[in-house]
Amino acid sequence: MEQKTFYQRVLIPIGIVMLVMIVSINIYNISPRVAFTHPGLGKLISNLSALFMFISIWLGVFIAHPLAFRAGASMKERLLVCLATPLVWSAKLVYKAGYIYTGWELLYWVIQPLIIGVIGVALLEMGVSEIICRLVYKRKGIISEKVFQPSVIAVFVIGLIIVPLGLWNGGTFLFYICVDMYTKLFH
Repeated sequence: MEQKTFYQRVLIPIGIVMLVMIVSINIYNISPRVAFTHPGLGKLISNLSALFMFISIWLGVFIAHPLAFRAGASMKERLLVCLATPLVWSAKLVYKAGYIYTGWELLYWVIQPLIIGVIGVALLEMGVSEIICRLVYKRKGIISEKVFQPSVIAVFVIGLIIVPLGLWNGGTFLFYICVDMYTKLFH
């Protein structure tokens, strides 16, 4: 498979999903002002922008990964493409938590369940997308490498471990582990 430029392999796939995230977050943030004068329109704008936030943050891998794969990105580059949006969104959460927490408490906030969850979901989705892309491109005769290589299986399995742990018992299992550790460390 022909390898395109770094811009086409990495920056365009990241940019597309990141742009959708940034635009939808900003539209969502202004929707209450619209709702003040036009309640129905404000609610529609709020719901649509929330939908696109969800798509970009939680499902953006299914957009970015195939674009990077098709452009000939390496496995490391595809991993970067898949984790870029969830990591930027997580950094935004940590930055806002910095208004409340400082020092070690803020550093600890990085391992809270929502951030671990979005990274786990991105890895699981990357594993699924990687397998699908490899199957399709192998069937078309574009690639000759094995579909289930160790790196593909590792990404899939790591995501497959994190996601169920994060969702176990309605998400409370990981949440209470995080809260218990926080109280032992900081209170």
